[in-house]
Amino acid sequence: MTGKTCFSRRLSGDPWDLAAAFGLLVLLGLVAATFRHYGISNDEEVQHVYGAKLIDWYRSGFTDTSAFTYKNLYLYGGLFDMAAVALAPLLPFDPYETRHLLCALIGVVGVAVVWAVGRRLAGPRAGLLAGLLLALCGPWYGGLFNHTKDVPFAVLMMAAVALLIRIVGQMPRPRWGTVLGFGLIVGLALGIRVGALMLGGYVVVALVGWAVAGGLSAARLRQGASGALRLLPALPVAYGVMAVFWPWAVLDPPNPLRALADFSHFHYPIRTLLGGTEYWMYEVPRSYLAWYLAIKQPLVMLAGAALGLLALPGMMRSDLAVGEEGRARAVACGLVALAALFPIVWFTVTHSPGYTAIRHFLFVLPPLAVLGGIGLDRLVGWAGTWRIGVSQRTGRGLSAAALAGVALALVLGREAMVLESLHPDEYVYFNELVGGVAGAVRKYDVDYWANSLPEAVEDLAEVIAEEEARTHRHRTYSVAVCAEPLAFEKLAPPNMRWVTDWTGADFFIAPTQEDCDTLMTGPTVAEVERGGALLAVVKDLRKPEDPAEMVEVARLRTGRQQRHWW
Repeated sequence: MTGKTCFSRRLSGDPWDLAAAFGLLVLLGLVAATFRHYGISNDEEVQHVYGAKLIDWYRSGFTDTSAFTYKNLYLYGGLFDMAAVALAPLLPFDPYETRHLLCALIGVVGVAVVWAVGRRLAGPRAGLLAGLLLALCGPWYGGLFNHTKDVPFAVLMMAAVALLIRIVGQMPRPRWGTVLGFGLIVGLALGIRVGALMLGGYVVVALVGWAVAGGLSAARLRQGASGALRLLPALPVAYGVMAVFWPWAVLDPPNPLRALADFSHFHYPIRTLLGGTEYWMYEVPRSYLAWYLAIKQPLVMLAGAALGLLALPGMMRSDLAVGEEGRARAVACGLVALAALFPIVWFTVTHSPGYTAIRHFLFVLPPLAVLGGIGLDRLVGWAGTWRIGVSQRTGRGLSAAALAGVALALVLGREAMVLESLHPDEYVYFNELVGGVAGAVRKYDVDYWANSLPEAVEDLAEVIAEEEARTHRHRTYSVAVCAEPLAFEKLAPPNMRWVTDWTGADFFIAPTQEDCDTLMTGPTVAEVERGGALLAVVKDLRKPEDPAEMVEVARLRTGRQQRHWW
């Protein structure tokens, strides 16, 4: 297959393309059917308030500046939060359900972008496999519904890489529409997180790669310089879009750099677990991110990405020999590898702070999925050169590619079944390297968003209903919860009320994250389990086993229910 036919292929009736389109429709159907099943994460209330405050800044004629002093959220852009606040009155859902639906739809777009990039680089089959790997990745699928900064940022980062790939293919005269579109996407990404500044480095790498791939002649360098100049209009577009959704960044020009410096030196009292050891978030080992990436992705995705990285040098060498389009594709392959690996290397080398597993680095999953799609596609292609059970009379036999395809389908099907068994807590996924979720609980950050809370509240409601049916007594019950008040209050029936004095509560609900469930003693009346792992418990505190111990534990450890940072 030549570089041109692969790099410039248009959509057609290819069965792999049809399968990808069907898969995207199924994914949209799942989102529509399940987006109300997910709990409110610890950070969503303050993020929603931040979005409202940014809108108030505009409504007030730029006089209401409360958004710029609200906690530390001014260090982030408010793109998603502003969009969610604006949409909430227009849709017939609770505002937080609207947030979950919007985030999930953006995440599905991310799967489509991954499919398109994989298809562009290695053909329709690779694109389909890349999209499947991302859609079946627990941290991605589970994160679609309430990682409302991380998923949109990841999608925009991958979309920016996709447009940069297109720009490379149009060098030395990239089209204005592509250039302006790239500026728009970069601005939107900066409107969520300052980390999008790394895209500037990707642009430099793309231009240098294009020049080197063409032989670094004087004429090539002149063309590269001309192409670079044509990219300059993307800068004001990106800055203007960023200013709309992150106005604090332009109140003082150095503000984005201040935000970047703050995020690089986060020193807040947040704890995280790694291999059973608890660390302050600013003391995690350099291997923190690589370790979590190794155990939070499906093994098939890890193996595919590794195969993809091994295959890239050979692909790039072949492409360099087939003309300008081949050289552009070689550079594009390098960009995808850069987008997947550079953030990991940067985190490791700079010894950055880390917490809540890979949440802040979900943006490396889409390029890793593209590499995985390429790797698995090459594996199936390689298997196609082998024949099994060759007949001496006819010389025919079963292609090993058929067996590889069946095996791959079974593996991917198993991942789908695992996610179904975890629903609606798919984001707690861990792979077999640590024994799945059951092996990870109490050793790693598992249910850090307390997404198991809705089920625990529902279970407690059933326990109370059964008790009242027996006793014929009805009253209001006080409940202590090791999570944010909003997440409980949105779900609790009228006969339950949140209390801050845990020692006087009737019941206690807690996730097992950070051993919150051990903070109060009493008989367990309900449990939330997934994948053999205990995610949350409900305890009856009306007859505590040891009142003195309960008071002391609550006095020393109650602060843990508020432990998070925005």
